[in-house]
Amino acid sequence: MSRTGSQRFDDGQFEITDEAGDARSGVIRINGTQLETPNLLPVVNFYAGGTDSSLYGGGIHRTIKEFINGDQAVNGGDYGQYFDGVMTSVASLTDYGISRERYEDYVEAPIKQRDVFDFDGTLFVDSGGFKFLGDRKLDGSDFEVEVDQEAIFDIQRKLGGDLVVNLDRPISPDDSYQERVEKARLTAENVAEFLDLTDGGRHTRYLTLHGYNYSMLDTFLEEVDSIIGRDRVHREFDGVALGSLVPLKDNKGKLITAVSDCRDVLNDWGFDDLPLHVLGISSSAIPLLAAVGADTFDSSSYIHSAINGKYCTSLYSSEPVDDANFSRCDCPVCSDPELVRRMEGDAEYQKDKLGAVAMHNLIIQKREVEKIRTAIQEPGTDGLIKYIEQSLGRQQSMQQHAHRVVNESLGGYF
Repeated sequence: MSRTGSQRFDDGQFEITDEAGDARSGVIRINGTQLETPNLLPVVNFYAGGTDSSLYGGGIHRTIKEFINGDQAVNGGDYGQYFDGVMTSVASLTDYGISRERYEDYVEAPIKQRDVFDFDGTLFVDSGGFKFLGDRKLDGSDFEVEVDQEAIFDIQRKLGGDLVVNLDRPISPDDSYQERVEKARLTAENVAEFLDLTDGGRHTRYLTLHGYNYSMLDTFLEEVDSIIGRDRVHREFDGVALGSLVPLKDNKGKLITAVSDCRDVLNDWGFDDLPLHVLGISSSAIPLLAAVGADTFDSSSYIHSAINGKYCTSLYSSEPVDDANFSRCDCPVCSDPELVRRMEGDAEYQKDKLGAVAMHNLIIQKREVEKIRTAIQEPGTDGLIKYIEQSLGRQQSMQQHAHRVVNESLGGYF
Protein backbone atom coordinates (compact mmCIF):
# COMPACT_ATOMS: atom_id res chain seq x y z
CA MET A 1 0.00 0.00 0.00
CA SER A 2 1.31 3.41 -0.93
CA ARG A 3 0.28 6.79 0.41
CA THR A 4 1.62 10.26 0.97
CA GLY A 5 1.37 12.25 4.18
CA SER A 6 3.52 14.75 5.98
CA GLN A 7 4.31 16.26 9.36
CA ARG A 8 5.46 19.85 9.13
CA PHE A 9 8.75 20.80 10.76
CA ASP A 10 9.80 24.36 11.53
CA ASP A 11 12.21 24.06 8.61
CA GLY A 12 10.99 21.05 6.69
CA GLN A 13 8.77 18.02 6.81
CA PHE A 14 8.46 14.29 7.29
CA GLU A 15 6.77 12.78 4.28
CA ILE A 16 5.60 9.17 4.34
CA THR A 17 5.69 7.89 0.77
CA ASP A 18 5.17 4.13 1.08
CA GLU A 19 3.86 1.61 3.59
CA ALA A 20 4.15 -2.16 3.88
CA GLY A 21 2.01 -3.30 6.80
CA ASP A 22 3.31 -1.40 9.82
CA ALA A 23 6.58 -0.55 8.07
CA ARG A 24 6.91 2.74 6.24
CA SER A 25 9.31 4.59 4.01
CA GLY A 26 9.61 8.31 3.59
CA VAL A 27 11.76 11.43 3.63
CA ILE A 28 12.78 13.73 6.48
CA ARG A 29 13.84 17.21 5.38
CA ILE A 30 15.65 19.44 7.88
CA ASN A 31 17.56 22.68 7.29
CA GLY A 32 18.26 21.87 3.66
CA THR A 33 19.27 18.27 4.38
CA GLN A 34 17.35 15.16 3.39
CA LEU A 35 17.14 11.69 4.95
CA GLU A 36 15.38 8.82 3.25
CA THR A 37 13.77 6.49 5.77
CA PRO A 38 14.28 3.93 7.19
CA ASN A 39 17.82 5.12 7.75
CA LEU A 40 20.81 4.44 9.98
CA LEU A 41 22.76 7.36 11.47
CA PRO A 42 26.32 6.40 12.37
CA VAL A 43 27.63 7.80 15.63
CA VAL A 44 30.52 10.16 14.86
CA ASN A 45 32.77 11.67 17.53
CA PHE A 46 33.77 14.97 15.95
CA TYR A 47 35.72 16.07 19.02
CA ALA A 48 37.88 13.29 20.41
CA GLY A 49 40.57 15.03 22.43
CA GLY A 50 42.64 16.54 19.63
CA THR A 51 43.00 19.91 17.97
CA ASP A 52 42.28 21.39 14.56
CA SER A 53 45.72 20.34 13.30
CA SER A 54 44.98 16.69 14.09
CA LEU A 55 41.38 16.80 12.76
CA TYR A 56 40.42 16.94 16.43
CA GLY A 57 42.17 13.65 17.10
CA GLY A 58 40.72 10.47 18.47
CA GLY A 59 42.49 7.53 16.79
CA ILE A 60 39.91 5.56 14.81
CA HIS A 61 37.47 8.46 15.24
CA ARG A 62 39.94 10.64 13.37
CA THR A 63 40.09 8.13 10.52
CA ILE A 64 36.30 8.21 10.20
CA LYS A 65 36.44 11.99 9.88
CA GLU A 66 39.11 11.57 7.19
CA PHE A 67 36.65 9.37 5.30
CA ILE A 68 33.93 12.01 5.73
CA ASN A 69 36.29 14.59 4.26
CA GLY A 70 37.69 12.31 1.53
CA ASP A 71 41.19 13.16 2.76
CA GLN A 72 44.30 11.85 1.05
CA ALA A 73 45.09 10.26 4.41
CA VAL A 74 42.53 7.60 3.41
CA ASN A 75 43.48 7.72 -0.28
CA GLY A 76 40.72 10.17 -1.16
CA GLY A 77 37.35 8.96 -2.36
CA ASP A 78 33.81 10.23 -1.91
CA TYR A 79 32.09 8.66 1.10
CA GLY A 80 29.59 11.46 1.73
CA GLN A 81 26.55 9.33 0.85
CA TYR A 82 27.22 7.16 3.91
CA PHE A 83 27.08 10.22 6.15
CA ASP A 84 23.78 11.70 4.96
CA GLY A 85 22.91 11.90 8.64
CA VAL A 86 25.04 11.32 11.74
CA MET A 87 24.55 11.18 15.48
CA THR A 88 26.88 12.87 17.94
CA SER A 89 26.45 13.41 21.66
CA VAL A 90 27.04 16.19 24.13
CA ALA A 91 28.30 13.47 26.48
CA SER A 92 31.30 12.69 24.24
CA LEU A 93 32.84 16.15 24.52
CA THR A 94 34.92 15.45 27.62
CA ASP A 95 35.59 11.72 27.15
CA TYR A 96 39.27 12.49 26.68
CA GLY A 97 39.84 14.64 29.78
CA ILE A 98 40.43 17.84 27.82
CA SER A 99 41.26 21.26 29.26
CA ARG A 100 38.75 24.08 29.53
CA GLU A 101 40.56 25.92 26.74
CA ARG A 102 40.11 22.96 24.40
CA TYR A 103 36.48 22.48 25.46
CA GLU A 104 35.75 26.12 24.68
CA ASP A 105 37.34 25.64 21.26
CA TYR A 106 35.04 22.65 20.62
CA VAL A 107 31.90 24.68 21.26
CA GLU A 108 33.12 27.91 19.70
CA ALA A 109 31.67 27.26 16.23
CA PRO A 110 29.03 24.92 14.74
CA ILE A 111 30.43 21.67 13.36
CA LYS A 112 29.20 22.26 9.82
CA GLN A 113 30.66 25.77 9.74
CA ARG A 114 34.21 24.58 10.46
CA ASP A 115 36.47 24.33 7.43
CA VAL A 116 38.17 21.29 8.95
CA PHE A 117 35.00 19.20 8.48
CA ASP A 118 33.50 18.56 5.06
CA PHE A 119 30.16 17.43 6.44
CA ASP A 120 26.81 18.73 5.23
CA GLY A 121 24.38 15.98 6.25
CA THR A 122 21.74 16.01 8.97
CA LEU A 123 23.36 16.50 12.37
CA PHE A 124 21.51 14.85 15.28
CA VAL A 125 22.92 15.99 18.63
CA ASP A 126 21.89 13.75 21.52
CA SER A 127 21.59 15.17 25.05
CA GLY A 128 23.75 12.49 26.66
CA GLY A 129 21.10 11.87 29.32
CA PHE A 130 22.31 8.38 30.20
CA LYS A 131 25.82 9.57 31.06
CA PHE A 132 24.54 12.48 33.13
CA LEU A 133 22.05 10.46 35.15
CA GLY A 134 24.47 10.17 38.04
CA ASP A 135 26.79 13.11 38.70
CA ARG A 136 25.07 15.65 36.40
CA LYS A 137 28.26 17.23 35.07
CA LEU A 138 30.76 17.24 32.23
CA ASP A 139 34.24 16.53 33.58
CA GLY A 140 37.37 17.93 31.96
CA SER A 141 40.96 17.87 33.15
CA ASP A 142 40.74 21.22 34.94
CA PHE A 143 37.04 22.16 34.87
CA GLU A 144 33.48 20.94 35.30
CA VAL A 145 30.29 22.00 33.55
CA GLU A 146 27.16 21.59 35.62
CA VAL A 147 24.56 19.83 33.53
CA ASP A 148 20.91 20.83 33.33
CA GLN A 149 18.46 21.31 30.48
CA GLU A 150 19.59 24.86 29.74
CA ALA A 151 23.30 23.92 29.69
CA ILE A 152 22.69 20.90 27.44
CA PHE A 153 20.66 22.83 24.89
CA ASP A 154 23.26 25.60 24.87
CA ILE A 155 25.88 23.02 23.83
CA GLN A 156 23.56 21.43 21.25
CA ARG A 157 22.97 24.89 19.79
CA LYS A 158 26.68 25.75 19.72
CA LEU A 159 27.50 22.47 17.97
CA GLY A 160 24.93 23.38 15.34
CA GLY A 161 22.52 20.50 15.77
CA ASP A 162 19.84 20.25 13.10
CA LEU A 163 17.93 17.76 15.21
CA VAL A 164 18.00 17.95 19.02
CA VAL A 165 16.33 16.15 21.93
CA ASN A 166 15.50 17.19 25.46
CA LEU A 167 17.65 16.13 28.42
CA ASP A 168 16.08 12.91 29.65
CA ARG A 169 16.22 10.46 32.53
CA PRO A 170 16.58 7.00 30.98
CA ILE A 171 15.03 4.06 32.79
CA SER A 172 16.57 0.70 33.68
CA PRO A 173 15.03 -2.79 33.56
CA ASP A 174 15.68 -2.98 37.31
CA ASP A 175 13.74 0.21 38.13
CA SER A 176 10.63 -0.07 40.25
CA TYR A 177 7.36 1.39 39.03
CA GLN A 178 7.83 4.37 41.35
CA GLU A 179 11.35 4.98 40.03
CA ARG A 180 10.16 4.92 36.41
CA VAL A 181 7.35 7.36 37.15
CA GLU A 182 9.74 9.71 38.95
CA LYS A 183 12.17 9.64 36.01
CA ALA A 184 9.27 10.34 33.66
CA ARG A 185 8.24 13.31 35.81
CA LEU A 186 11.78 14.72 35.88
CA THR A 187 12.07 14.24 32.10
CA ALA A 188 8.71 16.00 31.63
CA GLU A 189 9.98 18.99 33.60
CA ASN A 190 12.99 19.14 31.26
CA VAL A 191 10.65 18.85 28.27
CA ALA A 192 8.77 21.96 29.33
CA GLU A 193 12.00 23.93 29.73
CA PHE A 194 13.38 22.51 26.47
CA LEU A 195 10.37 23.76 24.51
CA ASP A 196 10.67 27.21 26.06
CA LEU A 197 14.39 27.38 25.27
CA THR A 198 13.94 26.27 21.66
CA ASP A 199 10.80 28.25 20.89
CA GLY A 200 11.23 30.11 17.62
CA GLY A 201 14.60 28.50 16.86
CA ARG A 202 15.73 26.68 13.73
CA HIS A 203 15.84 23.30 15.44
CA THR A 204 13.91 20.13 14.71
CA ARG A 205 12.87 18.81 18.11
CA TYR A 206 12.33 15.20 19.14
CA LEU A 207 10.68 14.14 22.39
CA THR A 208 12.55 11.42 24.28
CA LEU A 209 10.28 8.59 25.35
CA HIS A 210 11.18 5.62 27.56
CA GLY A 211 9.49 2.29 28.18
CA TYR A 212 9.54 -1.39 27.30
CA ASN A 213 5.82 -1.98 26.74
CA TYR A 214 2.54 -0.17 26.13
CA SER A 215 1.75 0.48 29.80
CA MET A 216 5.19 1.94 30.57
CA LEU A 217 5.19 4.13 27.48
CA ASP A 218 1.64 5.33 28.11
CA THR A 219 2.52 6.21 31.71
CA PHE A 220 5.57 8.13 30.50
CA LEU A 221 3.43 10.18 28.12
CA GLU A 222 0.85 10.81 30.83
CA GLU A 223 3.57 12.42 32.97
CA VAL A 224 4.56 14.64 30.04
CA ASP A 225 0.90 15.41 29.41
CA SER A 226 0.36 16.42 33.05
CA ILE A 227 3.05 19.09 32.78
CA ILE A 228 2.82 20.47 29.24
CA GLY A 229 -0.34 18.94 27.74
CA ARG A 230 -0.67 16.70 24.71
CA ASP A 231 -1.71 19.58 22.45
CA ARG A 232 1.64 21.25 23.00
CA VAL A 233 3.48 17.96 22.45
CA HIS A 234 1.81 17.52 19.09
CA ARG A 235 2.12 21.18 18.13
CA GLU A 236 5.79 21.68 19.00
CA PHE A 237 7.55 18.33 18.70
CA ASP A 238 8.63 17.07 15.28
CA GLY A 239 9.41 13.47 16.20
CA VAL A 240 9.96 10.96 18.98
CA ALA A 241 13.20 9.31 20.11
CA LEU A 242 12.74 6.01 21.95
CA GLY A 243 15.49 5.35 24.46
CA SER A 244 16.57 3.01 27.28
CA LEU A 245 16.66 0.02 24.92
CA VAL A 246 20.43 -0.62 24.96
CA PRO A 247 20.15 -3.00 27.98
CA LEU A 248 17.72 -5.03 25.85
CA LYS A 249 19.87 -5.04 22.69
CA ASP A 250 20.45 -8.80 22.80
CA ASN A 251 16.78 -9.62 23.41
CA LYS A 252 15.12 -9.22 20.04
CA GLY A 253 11.70 -10.18 21.39
CA LYS A 254 11.67 -7.37 23.95
CA LEU A 255 12.99 -4.88 21.37
CA ILE A 256 10.17 -5.77 18.99
CA THR A 257 7.60 -5.36 21.78
CA ALA A 258 9.03 -2.00 22.84
CA VAL A 259 9.01 -0.49 19.35
CA SER A 260 5.70 -2.04 18.30
CA ASP A 261 4.02 -0.88 21.51
CA CYS A 262 5.58 2.57 21.10
CA ARG A 263 3.97 2.89 17.67
CA ASP A 264 0.64 1.77 19.15
CA VAL A 265 0.89 4.34 21.95
CA LEU A 266 1.80 7.10 19.49
CA ASN A 267 -1.15 6.13 17.32
CA ASP A 268 -3.53 6.18 20.29
CA TRP A 269 -2.24 9.60 21.38
CA GLY A 270 -2.65 10.99 17.86
CA PHE A 271 1.09 11.17 17.16
CA ASP A 272 1.16 8.55 14.40
CA ASP A 273 2.46 11.08 11.86
CA LEU A 274 5.64 11.75 13.87
CA PRO A 275 8.87 9.98 12.81
CA LEU A 276 10.19 7.48 15.37
CA HIS A 277 13.91 7.27 16.06
CA VAL A 278 15.30 4.32 18.06
CA LEU A 279 18.36 5.33 20.09
CA GLY A 280 21.44 3.11 20.15
CA ILE A 281 20.10 0.01 18.37
CA SER A 282 21.32 -1.36 15.04
CA SER A 283 22.63 -4.47 13.25
CA SER A 284 20.33 -7.50 13.10
CA ALA A 285 17.51 -5.73 14.95
CA ILE A 286 17.04 -3.09 12.24
CA PRO A 287 14.84 -5.04 9.77
CA LEU A 288 12.68 -6.34 12.62
CA LEU A 289 12.18 -2.89 14.12
CA ALA A 290 11.69 -1.23 10.72
CA ALA A 291 8.98 -3.82 10.04
CA VAL A 292 7.06 -2.72 13.15
CA GLY A 293 7.32 0.99 12.35
CA ALA A 294 10.69 2.49 13.34
CA ASP A 295 11.93 5.17 10.94
CA THR A 296 15.55 5.88 11.93
CA PHE A 297 18.28 4.37 14.10
CA ASP A 298 21.73 5.34 15.35
CA SER A 299 24.67 3.15 16.25
CA SER A 300 28.40 3.06 16.85
CA SER A 301 28.56 -0.70 16.22
CA TYR A 302 30.45 -0.17 12.96
CA ILE A 303 33.36 1.29 14.96
CA HIS A 304 33.18 -1.06 17.93
CA SER A 305 33.12 -4.10 15.65
CA ALA A 306 36.24 -2.83 13.90
CA ILE A 307 38.01 -2.15 17.19
CA ASN A 308 37.28 -5.76 18.12
CA GLY A 309 38.75 -6.94 14.82
CA LYS A 310 35.41 -7.80 13.21
CA TYR A 311 34.85 -7.35 9.48
CA CYS A 312 31.15 -7.27 8.61
CA THR A 313 29.98 -9.57 5.83
CA SER A 314 26.33 -8.51 6.25
CA LEU A 315 24.10 -6.70 8.70
CA TYR A 316 23.88 -9.97 10.61
CA SER A 317 27.32 -11.56 10.43
CA SER A 318 31.03 -10.81 10.63
CA GLU A 319 34.39 -12.57 10.58
CA PRO A 320 37.87 -11.78 11.95
CA VAL A 321 39.42 -9.14 9.73
CA ASP A 322 42.63 -11.19 9.55
CA ASP A 323 40.62 -14.01 7.89
CA ALA A 324 38.65 -11.81 5.51
CA ASN A 325 38.77 -12.20 1.73
CA PHE A 326 38.44 -8.59 0.63
CA SER A 327 38.05 -9.52 -3.04
CA ARG A 328 34.53 -10.77 -2.26
CA CYS A 329 33.33 -7.25 -1.43
CA ASP A 330 32.79 -4.48 -3.98
CA CYS A 331 32.45 -1.60 -1.50
CA PRO A 332 34.67 1.46 -2.10
CA VAL A 333 37.00 0.46 0.75
CA CYS A 334 37.55 -3.10 -0.45
CA SER A 335 37.90 -1.84 -4.02
CA ASP A 336 40.83 0.39 -3.05
CA PRO A 337 44.13 -1.55 -3.14
CA GLU A 338 45.77 0.84 -0.68
CA LEU A 339 42.99 0.47 1.87
CA VAL A 340 42.99 -3.31 1.40
CA ARG A 341 46.73 -3.37 2.18
CA ARG A 342 46.03 -1.46 5.35
CA MET A 343 43.27 -3.86 6.40
CA GLU A 344 45.71 -6.70 5.73
CA GLY A 345 48.02 -5.12 8.31
CA ASP A 346 50.33 -2.99 6.17
CA ALA A 347 49.61 0.20 8.11
CA GLU A 348 51.80 2.43 10.24
CA TYR A 349 49.11 2.93 12.86
CA GLN A 350 46.37 0.62 14.07
CA LYS A 351 43.82 3.38 13.45
CA ASP A 352 44.63 3.20 9.73
CA LYS A 353 43.91 -0.53 9.61
CA LEU A 354 40.83 -0.53 11.83
CA GLY A 355 39.52 2.80 10.51
CA ALA A 356 39.27 1.28 7.04
CA VAL A 357 37.51 -1.76 8.53
CA ALA A 358 35.06 0.54 10.34
CA MET A 359 34.28 2.40 7.11
CA HIS A 360 33.68 -0.91 5.33
CA ASN A 361 31.40 -2.02 8.18
CA LEU A 362 29.36 1.18 7.91
CA ILE A 363 28.97 0.79 4.16
CA ILE A 364 27.69 -2.77 4.62
CA GLN A 365 25.17 -1.58 7.22
CA LYS A 366 23.99 1.37 5.12
CA ARG A 367 23.62 -0.79 2.01
CA GLU A 368 21.52 -3.29 3.92
CA VAL A 369 19.24 -0.55 5.25
CA GLU A 370 18.81 0.65 1.67
CA LYS A 371 17.63 -2.87 0.73
CA ILE A 372 15.07 -2.72 3.54
CA ARG A 373 13.89 0.67 2.31
CA THR A 374 13.57 -0.62 -1.25
CA ALA A 375 11.60 -3.67 -0.04
CA ILE A 376 9.12 -1.41 1.77
CA GLN A 377 8.66 0.64 -1.38
CA GLU A 378 7.54 -2.39 -3.38
CA PRO A 379 3.74 -2.81 -3.77
CA GLY A 380 2.13 -4.68 -0.88
CA THR A 381 4.12 -6.49 1.79
CA ASP A 382 5.63 -9.29 -0.30
CA GLY A 383 8.91 -7.47 -0.86
CA LEU A 384 9.60 -6.90 2.82
CA ILE A 385 8.42 -10.39 3.79
CA LYS A 386 10.77 -11.88 1.20
CA TYR A 387 13.66 -9.77 2.49
CA ILE A 388 13.07 -10.81 6.11
CA GLU A 389 12.70 -14.46 5.16
CA GLN A 390 15.88 -14.49 3.11
CA SER A 391 18.00 -12.47 5.55
CA LEU A 392 16.72 -13.58 8.96
CA GLY A 393 14.33 -16.48 8.47
CA ARG A 394 17.16 -18.88 7.63
CA GLN A 395 19.03 -18.16 10.87
CA GLN A 396 17.78 -20.46 13.61
CA SER A 397 18.23 -17.88 16.37
CA MET A 398 16.22 -15.31 14.41
CA GLN A 399 13.46 -17.43 12.90
CA GLN A 400 10.91 -16.91 15.66
CA HIS A 401 11.40 -13.14 15.54
CA ALA A 402 11.17 -13.07 11.74
CA HIS A 403 7.94 -15.07 11.83
CA ARG A 404 6.54 -12.85 14.57
CA VAL A 405 6.94 -9.56 12.70
CA VAL A 406 5.65 -11.08 9.48
CA ASN A 407 2.52 -12.39 11.22
CA GLU A 408 1.91 -9.41 13.52
CA SER A 409 3.03 -6.45 11.40
CA LEU A 410 3.07 -7.50 7.76
CA GLY A 411 -0.23 -9.37 7.39
CA GLY A 412 1.12 -12.90 7.78
CA TYR A 413 2.15 -15.52 5.28
CA PHE A 414 -1.34 -16.51 4.13
